[in-house]
Amino acid sequence: MPVPPPFMWSCRRCADLLIDLATASELTLEHDLYDGVVRCQLMLAGHLANEHPSEIPKPHEDCPRCTHYAKWADQQDMHDLWREHRARDLFLPAAVARRM
Repeated sequence: MPVPPPFMWSCRRCADLLIDLATASELTLEHDLYDGVVRCQLMLAGHLANEHPSEIPKPHEDCPRCTHYAKWADQQDMHDLWREHRARDLFLPAAVARRM
């Protein structure tokens, strides 16, 4: 897991969501059917996209999802989803972050 940037630790909501994500990750190891880790990832990405848009990484150059969003975001009003997709790089490994 990448170390989240300092701004995330100085934001109380980000810090709480990071702690929730860590807890959910541990529960996933103990219970195969626990899906809370995905919910926590989505909540954190949504918070970042809405409350910290200037901190969101640039679009990925080698990413089919970013290519899709670049083409359709304006027409289908998907800018929030695109920011959430890119925000996941701030707290997840790229291989996991780019799945959604």
